[in-house]
Amino acid sequence: MKRAHDLPLSKDIVFVDSTSSCDPENHCITFLLTPCAAGAAPLGVIISKGQSEASYSSGFNLIKQNIKDAFGGQGYPSLFLTDNSDAEINALKTVWPQSRSLLCIFHVLQSVWRRLWDSKKSIKKEDRPPMMKAFREMLYA
Repeated sequence: MKRAHDLPLSKDIVFVDSTSSCDPENHCITFLLTPCAAGAAPLGVIISKGQSEASYSSGFNLIKQNIKDAFGGQGYPSLFLTDNSDAEINALKTVWPQSRSLLCIFHVLQSVWRRLWDSKKSIKKEDRPPMMKAFREMLYA
């Protein structure tokens, strides 16, 4: 994983993806990946108990402290693509404040879908699919 930090795109973009409650003890596995010719190369893997901001910060700090020339020697990536997790995003901002965080397209669409189906929003059932289609077309434009 240390060598993956030498890949050219590791200083530009990092995908952060976490599992949730993958066992009865509520452990979480978080992967930090960078694009490469093979698809994605792992920059780090964090195993934590739960998905709190403190557990994410602790894991991210371990990476920061143990890989001195991380992210192509820059020390931080320009951009993190993340899940829709405030704890994860806040921890990234705390550990690497120079980086920006954006939601990946899947999670943006998932968030819109949930909002459209939220009964408190009073959106008619027949209006939901065309609204989702219009948003998806704007997103991919």
